[in-house]
Amino acid sequence: MKLIRIHPDHPEPELIEQAAQAILSGQVIGYPTETVYGLGAHAFNAQAIDRMFQLKERDRSRPILLIVGDMNQAKRLTQWSELAEQLARRFWPGPLTLVLPALPGLPEALLSADGKLGIRVPGHRICLELLRWCGVPITSTSANKSGLPNPVTAKQVIDYFGDQLDLVIDGGRSTSPIPSTVLGISDDQLILFREGAIPKLTIEQYIHLKIHEHEGQ
Repeated sequence: MKLIRIHPDHPEPELIEQAAQAILSGQVIGYPTETVYGLGAHAFNAQAIDRMFQLKERDRSRPILLIVGDMNQAKRLTQWSELAEQLARRFWPGPLTLVLPALPGLPEALLSADGKLGIRVPGHRICLELLRWCGVPITSTSANKSGLPNPVTAKQVIDYFGDQLDLVIDGGRSTSPIPSTVLGISDDQLILFREGAIPKLTIEQYIHLKIHEHEGQ
């Protein structure tokens, strides 16, 4: 396992390139976000995603979320809507994951049983630079074993996985220990899968729509 330290506000291009090359070659890395540390892999590499499920000891019925560099990239992966546009323009870049019907071409492990994908544009400079260099979506699932506390430092990621990961980026302590809010859009209804860094009430006040709780919670 390789550890590299990258400045969170002024990421060094040569170090970003190292991490991006690891992702593009099918490796799994740990990296900081504006919420908790995540596990990153090439979104179109089914083998890397399969390895991530094994590392996390994660139930295969629980899909893994993606981060993308901008809204246009999100539109190329999902069936976009006017409501998605409103929410993305207000809360992206930032810790709001939108769950939308996926377009063809993504590994099934990323999709829910009804073919939906969780996606967001992160509000963290290291993430955005990684995405820009890679040119592809990257997985964004918390860098922990399933059921254990979310990591907010690179050391915690290493404590969980050690040499099981190919590379870990140390970008300092996360600014929030709370993961992204996960919000589904279905027939112009909003469904809350997980209340996270953005409160439910904040979204309701902005969009003037009631958010329904997901029955499976």
